[in-house]
Order: sequence, then structure tokens, then C-alpha cells
Amino acid sequence: MTERTDDVETQYEDETEREERVYSPDGGVVALTPAASTPAEAIQQPTIGEDPSQEELEPRTKRARTEAMDVSLLQKGGIYEVQSESGNIYEVDIASKTCTCPDYTKRNPSGGCKHLRRVDLEIRGGNAPRPDGRLPETTDVVEQLATEIRELDQEIEEREDRRQKLEATVAVIKEVSLSRREN
Repeated sequence: MTERTDDVETQYEDETEREERVYSPDGGVVALTPAASTPAEAIQQPTIGEDPSQEELEPRTKRARTEAMDVSLLQKGGIYEVQSESGNIYEVDIASKTCTCPDYTKRNPSGGCKHLRRVDLEIRGGNAPRPDGRLPETTDVVEQLATEIRELDQEIEEREDRRQKLEATVAVIKEVSLSRREN
């Protein structure tokens, strides 16, 4: 596969820098010349949020959603390993929001690189363990359902007690009514 290159011009308050970027097949940057700098558009990139229409406009999020990547938890505390479509393996620390890929290390894009975004998507989608090592949402769902069942059992017990008391009250009232009629 041929490498893609772009000439990028970055404007600062007092100067303009030009650099050539060489991209690897997985979208990461292989080389920057003459100096690494943060492109202005990268500063304004959104994080992964609830509004997919905005996210789809952001190329890193789009690649995070569409490219084949394997995500696995390496260490509790939020250290993940991500194998990119290209076969490259990167370490993502979700707690400190860092990645070892060239895109992150050279540009530190706002919202993170595609690997950071993919880990976030996988965790929220229930496809990867949470940073604390617990299995995704299914554990929480089971716990929530078990709690709800216990609450329902307790409610049923309370209602049965209330019903017995009401039935006893009705029986007393009927008995008193019958005894009044007899007198």
C-alpha cells in the first residue's frame, strides 16, 4: 500500500510552519519534517460524545468507528492494548488519556487519537472490560436486576402482610355488624 503524504501549514501568532506528513496505512503519522507541530484544526477536535452527527465529521472518530482494531485490557487502572488494522500495537492509558501511537505522541490531538477513541467506544459499547477490570455493563445489569428482584420480593411480602391485616379487619367488621343485627 502506498503511503499518503500531505503538506501542512500551521499558523501561529508570530510565525507559520510548514511540514510534510507521511502517513502509515493505519492513519498514524510516520514522519514529520521539518518539525512536529500541532495543526490548528486538531486543537478544536471534539471528544467522543453523545451526538454522532458531530462525531462523524471528525476523521479520527470516523476511523475509530470503522477501522478494524482489537482492544484488550492490559492492566487494571485503564491500560489497554490496541492492535490497529495495519498490525501495529499501541498502548492506551484511558485514565491519563494517552496513547503510544505517532499521531498522539507528535500532535496530541484534542479528543485523542483514533485508538483512544476506539477504547472509549469499546468500553461504552460493552465490548471491552472497564478500566477497573470489571466486565462491561452486563455485570451492572445483572446486579441491577438482582436488586430489583429483591425489592419486589420485599414489596410482595409487605403487601401480603397488609392484605392479611385488611382481611382480619374486614372479618372483625363483619362479625361486629352481624352481632349488632342480632341484638
